[in-house]
Amino acid sequence: MSNPGNQPDLRDLPPEGVQELLVSLGEKPFRARQVLRWLYLGGARNFGEMTDLSKNLRARLAEAARLTDLEPAEVHTAADGTRKLLYNLEDGARIEGVLIPEEDHHTLCVSSQVGCRMGCKFCRTGSLGFTRGLRPAEIVGQVLAARRLADEARPLTNLVFMGMGEPLDNLDHLLLALGHILGEYGLQMSQRRVTVSTVGLADRLADLGAGTPAALAVSLNASNDALRSRLMPVNRRFSLATLKAALLAYPLKPTRRITLEYVLLGGVNDRPEQALELATWCRGLKCKVNLIPFNPHEGAGFQAPDEATVLAFQRVLLDNNLTALFRRSRGAEIGAACGQLAARATAEDDEDPED
Repeated sequence: MSNPGNQPDLRDLPPEGVQELLVSLGEKPFRARQVLRWLYLGGARNFGEMTDLSKNLRARLAEAARLTDLEPAEVHTAADGTRKLLYNLEDGARIEGVLIPEEDHHTLCVSSQVGCRMGCKFCRTGSLGFTRGLRPAEIVGQVLAARRLADEARPLTNLVFMGMGEPLDNLDHLLLALGHILGEYGLQMSQRRVTVSTVGLADRLADLGAGTPAALAVSLNASNDALRSRLMPVNRRFSLATLKAALLAYPLKPTRRITLEYVLLGGVNDRPEQALELATWCRGLKCKVNLIPFNPHEGAGFQAPDEATVLAFQRVLLDNNLTALFRRSRGAEIGAACGQLAARATAEDDEDPED
């Protein structure tokens, strides 16, 4: 686990790890519950804010451990209120997240890695290459920072792990972070409102399903192996048949469905016959399909289909008894839409950041 300092970061530890640390400092185990409340529900940014602990204990904690505190270095705001958040990490790496306003709440698009090694041809993050996975503290830190930015009328209630990186390629840290986000001693967010999206690492789906009750989304984007292997190198390791078998075995609650994400690339994967092929592949799966027109970005060799093409594709799916939703992207003009995140060092090519 990457750690610039010698002290453990408390948000990198499971609850029992926090308890063990406090016991090692001579404290009773119940003190861990106080500290955990400050770490998550209290959102403490330093030990000095843990005001129901003695000054002596706060000082000893500061010597024995540390807290990662993320604050956006840059915030870019789109016309619809979508905000792209750029974070500078302790080792100089950069990541981005996206805070999306809805009618009565906010949704945060969370990153799980610096860069990505999956190499999907339509995704800008994939062109960056891979640097490292994020620590649990860095994953949860994005949520805590976004919570401070969300207003009381529209609190942060929904998370989608669809930012930079492949969550299942950082599975251990992801599961620990999800424990902090969903757990009794963490943020206690609703499991129905937290979604993990994967390109389809079929060999890790069982561990994901066993490790978290969060919802599952799969980035599919093609209805046959030849095309999907061209667009998504992961398909050369895990074919559509292998992926479907893993999804059929995935532990779903009775009221849940798997979300299949399908980025529509103009003239590539958007024809009615491909929609019919997709509908055929989906048979037997408890799923819904989100249709996402491609969001252009620098260096991409694709274009978005027109709306009539999207609607025709959707109609084929609906006629085959699939739930198919047309998802219009948010924040494309500031590079915050699906597939556009690149964690640029400066804002020279974007709109001016907020003060």
